[in-house]
Amino acid sequence: MSLQRAVENWHEHAYCKMMDDAEMQDAKEEWIESRAEELIQNFGNDNDWQIIELLKIKLESKSIDADIYDKFVVDICYSQANFELNKKFQH
Repeated sequence: MSLQRAVENWHEHAYCKMMDDAEMQDAKEEWIESRAEELIQNFGNDNDWQIIELLKIKLESKSIDADIYDKFVVDICYSQANFELNKKFQH
């Protein structure tokens, strides 16, 4: 095998690996997005005021409003989805 052919094979292999890695990352991000959205749907009911009140106590703040609460829900749901994905890949 010539050096040129070996280099071409290496470049092709590197390109294929890069594409596989990109596809895997896209699939992971898609799964996280889907799972987080599923978890977010569990919020938004009449009992959310209890969670907001508890957050106000724990954070020693009276200024927690719907926007802050919504961001909290999104952040915690995405964190949970990431945790679940990482746990799946550890086993």
